[in-house]
Amino acid sequence: MQGGVTDPSVSIEVSIETVVEFGNNAKPVTIVENSSINIARVIQFGGTGTVDATIVQNGTRNYVDVIQVGGTTNAAIGQSGVNNIADITQVGNSTNALLLQIGDMNTGTVQQFGRFNWLSIFQFGR
Repeated sequence: MQGGVTDPSVSIEVSIETVVEFGNNAKPVTIVENSSINIARVIQFGGTGTVDATIVQNGTRNYVDVIQVGGTTNAAIGQSGVNNIADITQVGNSTNALLLQIGDMNTGTVQQFGRFNWLSIFQFGR
């Protein structure tokens, strides 16, 4: 065989995680990726309260983008399937978002501005 060696027992898993945090109460961002080719990006600028994000990705080619600015701001994203996209932007205080995507090719976009916002989105694709 020319050009290389093929080993069927070797699996390639590529995940890209980018986390940028600034502020007084920066909390650890939790990212769990249980499959290949997933991307998660979190940018947080905290204020007086905690700012945190939790992301769980099961499947392939899932993408999460979280931008949070303010105090006591939280985001939780769960993806299970293929080609899901979650985009959350929160600016303000006491702002929370929960986005759950089950299935394939779901797209969820959240933009919250102000104070005391709470949002839950549950998407079930094919």
